[in-house]
Amino acid sequence: MFKLVEHTADVALEISAESLESLFLETAAGFKAMVLEDSAILSETSRKVELAASELEDLLVQWLSELNYFITVHYWLANEVAEFSLQFSEAENEWKLQAEITGEPLDHDRHYIYFDIKAVTYHQMKITQTDGQFSTKVVFDI
Repeated sequence: MFKLVEHTADVALEISAESLESLFLETAAGFKAMVLEDSAILSETSRKVELAASELEDLLVQWLSELNYFITVHYWLANEVAEFSLQFSEAENEWKLQAEITGEPLDHDRHYIYFDIKAVTYHQMKITQTDGQFSTKVVFDI
């Protein structure tokens, strides 16, 4: 016998900003605050990120997945976004994101990872613009 039981193993961020670029930067800041709480991170090294997608939501998932990839695979923590550009190419029907992020290697003596993110999901994600404000909700599988 079995019984289907719903279990929520997710955490979400609701983000709003005055521009698309700010929305992406706010999601990075929210991700950092959620995952690392108040761990102090230094800007010792930098990494470049270049992403492309035909849909903004897909680009946002890729952006946050890249930040999570740095933590889970490279044991490297992003501190701040030093350079950021978000562009749409009508000729290619594609959004492009380029960024340079500063940070440092994970140090278990100084850093505490509060949430271990398994995946950034598309669940309930829709980037909207209302009265000059861009907003979205990002759900993370933990």
